[in-house]
Amino acid sequence: MLGNHEDYHGTMALTYHILDLYLGAPATDWIAALRGAVEQEKVKAGQTEARLAAQRNANTKPSLPIASYAGRYLDSWYGEAALTAESGGLVLRFSRSPSLVADLEHWQHDSFVARWRNRTLNADAFVYFALNPDGTVEGMKMQPVSPLTDFSFDFQDLEFKPVPASAAKPLAN
Repeated sequence: MLGNHEDYHGTMALTYHILDLYLGAPATDWIAALRGAVEQEKVKAGQTEARLAAQRNANTKPSLPIASYAGRYLDSWYGEAALTAESGGLVLRFSRSPSLVADLEHWQHDSFVARWRNRTLNADAFVYFALNPDGTVEGMKMQPVSPLTDFSFDFQDLEFKPVPASAAKPLAN
């Protein structure tokens, strides 16, 4: 049983049911079993997110003015992403994935939360910056906010470096 979709629990239940029949195993209500597992995952994820929120220092500000984070960034694997200053905040756009557009909300210090405009993605991410001693941005990384974020959102493996203004060209679509 194969499927290219994020919620695989129905496929798993059907696969396990077929395996039980094939192997002559006792009947198991795989739908109920997997529903219980999903509920446990949601509880754990909620606890993780609550712990992160409790540890957050909400009384901090970014080290730089918001516009100083804006610019083009390049990851050697993915390609380009652009951060633009819009309406007093930052907007993140990925060149190869037009549906990945996020508004960045300040989290703490030099970290933000990317809230994807397409809310069906369910993959909000921390975006955090490293700064050089002269106060310029050295790089940008990301990690999922929720442990339930689908593994196919592999942005945690990306290491974006700023593209010098002299080398910048229009963002490819």
